[in-house]
Amino acid sequence: MKDTPCIRIGHLKIVDHLILGIAALQLKKSKRNLTHSTLETIAMNSWNQVCDDLTCGNIDGAFIPSPMAIQLFASGLAIKVLMFTHRSGSIIVKNRASHIKHLSDFKGKTVLIPSKFSIQHMLFHRLLSSVGLKLGAHDDNDTDVASEVVNPFLMSEMLKNDQDKDIAGFAVAEPYGSKAVYEKIATKICLSEKLWKNHPCCVFALKTSFIENHPEAVQEVISLFTQTGQHIADAKNDDILFMAHNFLGQNKEITRQILLKADIHFNPSLLIANIDALYIIQNYMTDAMGVFKNKIDVNTLVDNSFILTALSEKNH
Repeated sequence: MKDTPCIRIGHLKIVDHLILGIAALQLKKSKRNLTHSTLETIAMNSWNQVCDDLTCGNIDGAFIPSPMAIQLFASGLAIKVLMFTHRSGSIIVKNRASHIKHLSDFKGKTVLIPSKFSIQHMLFHRLLSSVGLKLGAHDDNDTDVASEVVNPFLMSEMLKNDQDKDIAGFAVAEPYGSKAVYEKIATKICLSEKLWKNHPCCVFALKTSFIENHPEAVQEVISLFTQTGQHIADAKNDDILFMAHNFLGQNKEITRQILLKADIHFNPSLLIANIDALYIIQNYMTDAMGVFKNKIDVNTLVDNSFILTALSEKNH
């Protein structure tokens, strides 16, 4: 008889990963159960840390940005994207101290992004391009606005301590944008939903070796995640608020505002990994941004069989 495997999943404490956080809390309280595996969630502080641990084999899988999954797969890491973890839900803010009134005022400034391989980077690039500004690296002489990669939880502090008012704003997953607005450090420019309706962001990527060795465990955990997504979508009540507050470790009012107003979606039908949307991301970040050096066949990265089975079971 095989030993019950432990699925070790890396993540950040962001709303994009709420399915994982609430599922883990419900398992801990015995409101849900797993019979083919155990689940261990490992909270990290940066996307670089998540990538390093996934690459080195310290974790079996991770909730990571879709562009990062594409990059890791292109670099040779044997992973599969099994589902989206949410749709939309990020925010772009401007530094209140910078007195920026128009997008054109970003010229000559710096903006913060959580990763070069993030949907926030892509959407900020598209937003600035709409007013003729080029977002790029500090050492690019053709750049109008410089991007700097910063851990999400440090962005507010960087704005607060920006003495020369060089930092114009940032794009980030919640709760860090709304937290900066709540603390009057930043002002909202827009939610990411306004730039691309129902856009993908984070995905659940798992090592191919784990999938091959433990398919029943994988099916069970994907079913758990889809059930949790449905629970969040159906009932943004005090119970969900309490668990979200527990997972995020943020002010309850900030958590409440995010759940009700951030336009983040957890409906399971939207969590099927959409191949066309991933191609849009890859093509834009290759052709317009030069982030990816080579393109992959996205079909070889994605395996929707587990989530389709989970949704089929739910409907019977």
